[in-house]
Amino acid sequence: MNKCLLSVSALSFLLFLAIWAAVESGATNAMDERLLQMFDSWDWLDGFTILGYGYFIGIASILLVLFLWLRKRDYYGMVLVLVAVGGGYGLNTFIKDLVGRARPPFAQGVHGFSFPSGHAMVGSIYLLLIAYFLSKEVKKASQRWAIFFIFGLLALLTGLSRLSLQVHYPSDVLAGLLLGIAYLFACISAYQFFVVEWIRAKQREHSKDGQH
Repeated sequence: MNKCLLSVSALSFLLFLAIWAAVESGATNAMDERLLQMFDSWDWLDGFTILGYGYFIGIASILLVLFLWLRKRDYYGMVLVLVAVGGGYGLNTFIKDLVGRARPPFAQGVHGFSFPSGHAMVGSIYLLLIAYFLSKEVKKASQRWAIFFIFGLLALLTGLSRLSLQVHYPSDVLAGLLLGIAYLFACISAYQFFVVEWIRAKQREHSKDGQH
């Protein structure tokens, strides 16, 4: 599982770098303008932007941490939430400042740089993280796929809402989604490694106790 996660993480990161290079060279300008005009009339997407606001992500993350603490006693999982969501915010801010891309000329009521989209990146991180832990609570593969489909769709709609609101370019949103997936899957891979090592350590302790 870790190899699969790391492979998807690496591929997503490489695609993110490719989009970054294309943005820096101006290769995405024409497509960005064309798609931004198209999404201007998709007003039904606007409401999904609430899922990417900081206070909404903060509340959802706190509830997830409380669930992992009180219900599952999963302390590694609690750390995963903090590192994935908090680290995602930090990484997004760092790259935005590094690239320094101005927002679309129609953007109103928003501040900061445009690339990559924070709504798309951090939104995908916390929504897919919720899906990851929820999928552990069901037994059927079909149920797990349904959970990931629903939360993956919500992450996509959250990113697309930034286009209907005209506050990001399409390349910003795509880059945010890719970087969010790359970072989250790397974090989950590390989490799974530590959980497996913890279980092995416990088994070794029980084995030693049994020999005595």
